[in-house]
Amino acid sequence: MAEAGTSWTPIHARNYYHPYTHAFANGTRWSPPPGRYPVYSRETLKEMEEEDRIVFRGKEPRAKRYLNEVQEGQPPDAVLSPELVGFNKDGTSELRDLFGRGGVFPQPKPTRLIRFLLEILRNRNALVLDSFAGSGTTAHAVLAQNQEDGGNRRFILVECENYAESVTANRVRLAIESASEGQGGIKAPRFTFCTLGEPLEIERLFKGRAMPTYETLGSALFHMATNQVCDPGAIQEKEYYLGRTEERHVWMIYKPDLDWLKSPQAALTLSFARNLSEFDRDRKHLVFAPALYAGRDLIRNEGLKVEFVTLPYALYRIDMS
Repeated sequence: MAEAGTSWTPIHARNYYHPYTHAFANGTRWSPPPGRYPVYSRETLKEMEEEDRIVFRGKEPRAKRYLNEVQEGQPPDAVLSPELVGFNKDGTSELRDLFGRGGVFPQPKPTRLIRFLLEILRNRNALVLDSFAGSGTTAHAVLAQNQEDGGNRRFILVECENYAESVTANRVRLAIESASEGQGGIKAPRFTFCTLGEPLEIERLFKGRAMPTYETLGSALFHMATNQVCDPGAIQEKEYYLGRTEERHVWMIYKPDLDWLKSPQAALTLSFARNLSEFDRDRKHLVFAPALYAGRDLIRNEGLKVEFVTLPYALYRIDMS
């Protein structure tokens, strides 16, 4: 381990020196790995060795660096030593503890590695993005670190492989359950798992080509309008109903038929608005439709809590203010 006030840095990196082999006083002969170039010249490396600035740990020598040599305001180089951040086998053990078996994911990162990086970040309210989530180590580490220091870090994971649900998302669920059972627990943990649907191509929608299904378009609009995930089980296509939030119900008058969308049947009428009010007088009603056959003033004068948003313009602009 490093002495107090020191850190180790690799003595090779891409630089302008030509590769060479150096013979250290202890008999070790060292050359930079393929594709790397030494940071220090032979003369400098010899001087550092005479000053006891070279440490032999791991697969290569490392240079000793003191805190008082670091530029003010910058932390010293961090050493990702196995003792500090763990091994892949530790990541495998963590998965085994959650899933009750090993081999659910090859060579997972240990959570200690990500937690070490989170500590360097020094932001307990950080939003952490992992575009290649793998087994979900990042989320697990964020949850564990929040539990330890009371942070409010959030995470976004992206995974396109077929284990996204069975391993990645399931690990997050199990990690939340496991941590919540411990002393202190995680404060109000929330986790949402979403899957990508069919792409919505506005130009094709305008031309009537590749019309999205009711569920595909409705789920996208529901999320855009409420910032919540649409529950497929709540969708009632025949009634043009998408679902509800604490504040409003969301409706969409739509069929994947361009001729039908141009017909009077696809418009929000005053009678439809009245029926919505009878359905639930307490909540507001947001209605997506191609046309409005009842003036907004008329709806407002009748005291109906109905808001109209035009299709297909709603695909790229929704003003909920």
